[in-house]
Amino acid sequence: MRKLLAWWINLHRRGAVAGRRRAVAVFEAIRRAQQARADRELLARLDARTLRDIGIESWNAHLADRLRVHRERELLRIAASRIGVY
Repeated sequence: MRKLLAWWINLHRRGAVAGRRRAVAVFEAIRRAQQARADRELLARLDARTLRDIGIESWNAHLADRLRVHRERELLRIAASRIGVY
């Protein structure tokens, strides 16, 4: 009985440690995703002149394209909500 209890406690500890590691990894991934979304939303609020001033249009075309697509989606979402589709 003592061996069984020791085995169960050991198994529980290993599982708790593995569960904690997984929870920390998930929390970090969520935090990174939230930070990336906040950064995208902040950049989406800036106008084209400000973006050129900080250099996004010239050296980071991928980010500029993502911002353009994000703005287009927002405009389409607003237009769809006005006609009652979305």
